[in-house]
Amino acid sequence: MCDPAERQAKYLVDAEQLLQGLRHGGVAIWRWHVKNKRLVWSDNAQDVHGLLSDPFNGSLDGFRRDLHPEDAYRVWHTINETVETEEPFCIVYRTAPKGNGICRWIEARGGIISDGGETWLTGTCLDVTDRVEAEQELQRRLRQQKAIEELGSFAVGESSLQAVADRAVALASEVLEVPFSKVLQFTDHGQRLRLIAGVGWQDGLVGSATVGIDQNSQAGFTLREGKPVIVKNLATETRFRGPELLRSHGVVSGMSTIIAGDAGRPFGVFGVHTNVWRGFDQADTEFLTALANIVANSARQIAAGEHRALLVREMAHRAGNMLQLVDTLANRIFMPDRDLEEAKRSFSSRLASLSRANYLVSRGGWSLTRFQELAEETLEAFEDRIRMAGEDVLLPPELCFDLGLVLHELSTNGVKYGSLGSDDGPVEVSWWTSEETGEMQRFHFEWLDRLCTVPEARERAGFGSRLMRLIIERKWAGRVDQKSAEEGYRFAFDLPFTASEPLE
Repeated sequence: MCDPAERQAKYLVDAEQLLQGLRHGGVAIWRWHVKNKRLVWSDNAQDVHGLLSDPFNGSLDGFRRDLHPEDAYRVWHTINETVETEEPFCIVYRTAPKGNGICRWIEARGGIISDGGETWLTGTCLDVTDRVEAEQELQRRLRQQKAIEELGSFAVGESSLQAVADRAVALASEVLEVPFSKVLQFTDHGQRLRLIAGVGWQDGLVGSATVGIDQNSQAGFTLREGKPVIVKNLATETRFRGPELLRSHGVVSGMSTIIAGDAGRPFGVFGVHTNVWRGFDQADTEFLTALANIVANSARQIAAGEHRALLVREMAHRAGNMLQLVDTLANRIFMPDRDLEEAKRSFSSRLASLSRANYLVSRGGWSLTRFQELAEETLEAFEDRIRMAGEDVLLPPELCFDLGLVLHELSTNGVKYGSLGSDDGPVEVSWWTSEETGEMQRFHFEWLDRLCTVPEARERAGFGSRLMRLIIERKWAGRVDQKSAEEGYRFAFDLPFTASEPLE
């Protein structure tokens, strides 16, 4: 009976038993005759290379066909170098992509041996796909983390939002290896997004191109979803069609995420795109979202600094204007022939309206203000009686301040003569914008109270009506359309504005 040492020695020289052990370990053996170029390998080598349905014919051409085109030169260079130097080699390469587009990573080790006067290059090969992909995933995460740290450090000391956005799109394109990246910012009237920074787009588009937020836009869909969106193939996408900006650049795959803003309004959308199929995953969306968050924080910090500086300058100027307006109201309201108590109530209510408008505008640093927020703040006492609908538009602070007075006058009339003083029906308030020329926009507003019975003479003679016309027509060069008929009372106006400076 053989002792254990003898059995082990027999096992190590038994080729079949050794092959069985190697098979269980996923290791294949190969042998290449240097002179006649004949290549042989163990039967499990086909399994290692994923060639179960394509038997190996034993030729070098057969082996070449199984190499990934991008790795073929490197593999043959390594083999030839080993033949010349007789130094052992170790190389990791990919197999040619199969029908599903997937390739395997193979690690091959070998060296030169002599057998009966013949020279062979022999060695092993092993499927290391899981290991290589894990290493690649780790490297990908490390690159993404480094880019996030780089952008964060850059943004902390940068006072230009444009510089931060430019750096963000450059890093996104570089790290994700995509030809197109972009930052879209809401325009002031809130109905479109402007391309303020980007990589890969045609000359002249960055800074001028816009996309809508409707159902045809990937950015618009992202805003409605409220979370990152991945597009596998824009041509077969059913959730939205895709804007002309993407289609004109041959975009196939992409992803996008929201750049957060303040006061319930996003800053915009961050997106990346490719013109070949690309499978983005959760790690990619997390990276893009991290970049978007840095841009969002930078926008807030820069805006806060600008607001503080602006507030210091503006408050002194606006304080004088406020006192002048209060003086005008007092002189117009406290007339000799008017009841004192009624005058006090009228003056107090208008003063309260001024205070609310001033608080709202000053809270944002006397900067661009959402008209919807102004309307909700001013008309808060009637929130259950007023039906509002309008664009998410930003208006200059002085204009918002004046429109607060207009809303107050309309609500006062509504209480005295219309729906706000009864329980019969709501007041309908709507607003929208239209394009003028250049940076000029036009703001449209309509107040419709179907139950209001404001007398025609009162419309012409009332101080509130005259005040609204003075504000809209004389100060802001607007147009008023005021009608009272059997179907109710309608007050509408439109006026020009720019997002940067009010009309003085």
